[in-house]
Amino acid sequence: MKNLLIYNKGITLIALVITIIVLLILAGVSITMLTGNNGILTQAQNAKKETEEAQEDELRKLTALEAVTNLNNTTYKDKNEQTVTIPAGFAVSKVEGENTVEDGLVIIDSNENEFVWIPVESESSYARNKNYNETDVSGEAYTDTGYLPDEIQPDIDEAKYNEKAERKAVIEAGGFFISRFEAGNENGQLVSKKGVDVYNYVSQEESKEKSKKFVNNKNVKSALCSGIQWDVVMDFVNGKNDAKGEKFDILTPNANRHTDIINKTGQNDFDKVCNIYDLEGNCIEFVAEKTSYTTPEGRQYIF
Repeated sequence: MKNLLIYNKGITLIALVITIIVLLILAGVSITMLTGNNGILTQAQNAKKETEEAQEDELRKLTALEAVTNLNNTTYKDKNEQTVTIPAGFAVSKVEGENTVEDGLVIIDSNENEFVWIPVESESSYARNKNYNETDVSGEAYTDTGYLPDEIQPDIDEAKYNEKAERKAVIEAGGFFISRFEAGNENGQLVSKKGVDVYNYVSQEESKEKSKKFVNNKNVKSALCSGIQWDVVMDFVNGKNDAKGEKFDILTPNANRHTDIINKTGQNDFDKVCNIYDLEGNCIEFVAEKTSYTTPEGRQYIF
């Protein structure tokens, strides 16, 4: 009887193996429930992200409502004591991380279009950066950015006047605002909003005309970027981290940003620097000067 009791306290090898298998199955099920695509942790992360996005969306809508009440230009000073003139009809974003010049100051209009301030500290810094150019575009190139008066006198060189008018306006303002997203198409209207289809299959001339009529606000002028303005934007973002913590190098294409996939606007956080989206991905960008570019595959683009 004593020996029998001792024997009954033991466990057979088969029972041990079965027990281990059952525990592994249970562990696997538990891990799947926690970490799978529909797992508890994944759902919790998605719920957190959706909540944060909903809160940010609410703050943007509040900013747009505030913009309606801003009837005059105002002077905004951020926490670093940097000042920016905010045009009437716009307001500074209430979303955290979007209210300093250094990080990319975002303003929103009453139609919820978003723009980012590009500071220009001196007249000498408002110039082409030849390191970025794959085409021979002069620093004095014609830039049809909408600063011309309605009528040009016969004795005025239109190209020279336009370039100087653009420069004068930017230097006096201390910078300019750029669309936060690639040009979007919302029911046939040009917009600067997140999550809309990009405005593609459009000619340069058509994009110029649409850009000039983009903002229906007598306090500002909207236009297609000049080559100078585009290079100044590149100077502003070059060497800074994107939303995923990777350094944005203008001269080195990044597969995470340059995906050859046309997404809706603002969908790729790898392609977000200083609160500006779609800098490298999606479509080739037009600038006001007409020039051409031939890809390594031999395709030619006029832009």
